Amino acid sequence: MDDENDEDFLPPPNLCTFSIPKEPDLLVEYELYRPSMGTRRLHSERNRGVYSEAFIEHERLGTLADLSVRALAKLGTRHIAPLVKQDPMKLRIHYDSLDVNLPLEECYFVEDVRFWRRVVLAKSSDKTLQFKKIDDCDWRGMGISLKYVELVEACPAAYWPEQQMAELGQLVRNYVRTLHIKHLQSLDDHFFTHYVVSEPELDASSAESAGIVVSSDESDTPVEEEEEAEEEEEIIVIPKLKLKRETVRILDKEVRISLPDRSTKNESVTETEDIKPSVGKQSRISIWTTDVEGQKRRDARHARNAARQQLRDLDREKKEEHERRKQRRALLRAPPPPPPKQKKKKKKAAPEKPITGAFNIPVDPEPDDGQAKIVDIRNKEKLLNRIKRYDYPAKHCHHIDLSFVRYFDMLNSLTIEFLGPEMDLRYHKRHMNFSHEDMVHLADGVRTLKQLKTFRLRNSRMDSMKLLIIVRALKQLDALEVVDFGYDQLKDNCNVALEILLERKVMLKRLELEYNKLSRVTVGSIGYALRCHADNDKNGTTLQYLGLANNPLGELGLSFLFHNIMGTSHLVELNINGVEADASGIARDVGNLLRNHAPLRRLDMASIKLNPVAGRSIIRGLETNHKIIHFECRGCDLSPDQEYEADVIIRRNNYSLHHPYLGDTKQTETSLLGYLSSLRHPIVAKIEAENARRAECIRNRPLKSSSELSVNEEEILEEIPQEQELDIWQTLAPQQQTTPKKSFTKFSALSMGSTQLPFVFNPNSFDEHEIREHLYMPGPQNRHYYFERQLEN
Repeated sequence: MDDENDEDFLPPPNLCTFSIPKEPDLLVEYELYRPSMGTRRLHSERNRGVYSEAFIEHERLGTLADLSVRALAKLGTRHIAPLVKQDPMKLRIHYDSLDVNLPLEECYFVEDVRFWRRVVLAKSSDKTLQFKKIDDCDWRGMGISLKYVELVEACPAAYWPEQQMAELGQLVRNYVRTLHIKHLQSLDDHFFTHYVVSEPELDASSAESAGIVVSSDESDTPVEEEEEAEEEEEIIVIPKLKLKRETVRILDKEVRISLPDRSTKNESVTETEDIKPSVGKQSRISIWTTDVEGQKRRDARHARNAARQQLRDLDREKKEEHERRKQRRALLRAPPPPPPKQKKKKKKAAPEKPITGAFNIPVDPEPDDGQAKIVDIRNKEKLLNRIKRYDYPAKHCHHIDLSFVRYFDMLNSLTIEFLGPEMDLRYHKRHMNFSHEDMVHLADGVRTLKQLKTFRLRNSRMDSMKLLIIVRALKQLDALEVVDFGYDQLKDNCNVALEILLERKVMLKRLELEYNKLSRVTVGSIGYALRCHADNDKNGTTLQYLGLANNPLGELGLSFLFHNIMGTSHLVELNINGVEADASGIARDVGNLLRNHAPLRRLDMASIKLNPVAGRSIIRGLETNHKIIHFECRGCDLSPDQEYEADVIIRRNNYSLHHPYLGDTKQTETSLLGYLSSLRHPIVAKIEAENARRAECIRNRPLKSSSELSVNEEEILEEIPQEQELDIWQTLAPQQQTTPKKSFTKFSALSMGSTQLPFVFNPNSFDEHEIREHLYMPGPQNRHYYFERQLEN
């Protein structure tokens, strides 16, 4: 044995004696618990092929019963085995074994919260959800929403299964509270082919190139024709008027002068033919002015007629070119002349060769079907230019019918982003566009969501018409609180839509318009709408937050907005980070706002090009405001001293907010002492609040009511009728004095909760059978040494 080598016990290298499992779970466990090289070199293990102890009594892998539960979980969740339902541990293993990619119709009824938490963490892009506890979120509603949105985003734009999605939406409508749609599928490229082929263009092959419609020439008026006809008869020049360039033409019989009157364009004034030398200077000037205006009209008319003639010449040349091209194409398309027939030489018939094999059998060729001779005769260069010229307009880029949101009438939050499918490196602008029909369908669905509180349409290519369509639907929702149109490329022509949005009985709480292209007109309309709402309903709800960050507002835009909101109860929070405006104008308007707008509590104006001079004006206005508790001015080119001074002012306001007795002249010394005595250290206050919360929870917890009696109570009730039976021999027997035994009545947990009796635990009241029944005694793990120790003792 000493000369033996350890390697002799190992099997040959080319012999596979270890059974490697194929299941994923078992394979992971095998890699972790596979036998080591030292174990395999043992003499007792030389002939083993399978090491099963790696899978026995392991807490992660489980027993054979646990593996069976996992296998049953893969068959479905609608019908769970009774043995699994009765055992909580087995039921826990069942839900932990469910796949997160199960179809929604097969798992929407699952009530296990941990399963839905796994679904949310696997499918959500929000990585902060993993830090939330099991009771912090509605995991089931979020998981069902993510699964439904996954089906919506996977649906092609050309086909929307209306009936199937409606039935599924009806099943899950009670659980869905939020929807966040980001990556809708767009139309494939071949759906735009007919737009490219049917694009009208001015070329020889287009039907519209046959001719250009040109209006007829404008004819002269009768007065002008008469003047031109008699122009050569008599021309009298009035020398008294020092005219440089113009003359007055006088007819033989009468002179007609056209007056430039707007109401009577064709009226004429007739004067006598004899013009005396005593004609006043004013009348002669009016005659000269009228003739100059008539000459200008004639020159303009002649110019327009010349332009029309030029268009006619271009049209004629184009027609001639078109005819030349037709003749050229006709010549090219004309079949070539048939070649002269050649006399066929008679060939001697070759002797047939004998068939010696399968490859020597003569086979006739297939008849010609003409497909090989079909050639694409289109002008490929022209077609390529047309394809390049097609810009994929938004009106052609349709998506699925977004009115499906009407299925979820209990929806509270709806977020839609037209980011297109997952493109990676295959970017194309048609994926990002969406049509007006998509907005119409979305508006039809949103109009029915009466419980909707938050609506976000972000990262989309919006315009004024699309915004107007969706705003008309949002105006009808009285429960709406938050509207977000950030990153939507909105321009300054959206004033009408935003005015309609703010004409509400119940005002919004937040309006977010960050990162758009809004300017003076739109911002002025927002301020005017808020002013009108404040004047019409002084005690109504107010707009708490307005986000205008990174918009080219300009000096006039800020001035109009601040002028309209001052004196109202709107705008507790204002965000104007990164706006484009003049430094002096911003300093003047912001300082005025800080001094005169009392409801303002938070102001963000970071990343604005200012200077220390403008910063000093803002700091002066901030110093007079004792209510604002947040002021952000980083990146505004202020001096460090000014930023520090602003921070000190904000700290002062926050301290005044937490100590309301400061500056209050109505407070007495007794009230101040009482207030100071009620102050607590933050840690002590937290402990007291936690104790109070626990006491409130215990006081309001539901009682466990049950009509079941404990086993001991049933035994006592059964003994009572036995004692009432009369036994004559027991009555005649001598009575012995017996000491009464103390009876310990055990109340079950259910009866104790219902009778409100204190719980008393007496360990000596349990007998040996009850101890053995309820006590878990697995025994020592290493039984060999245990029995050896017992034998030694």
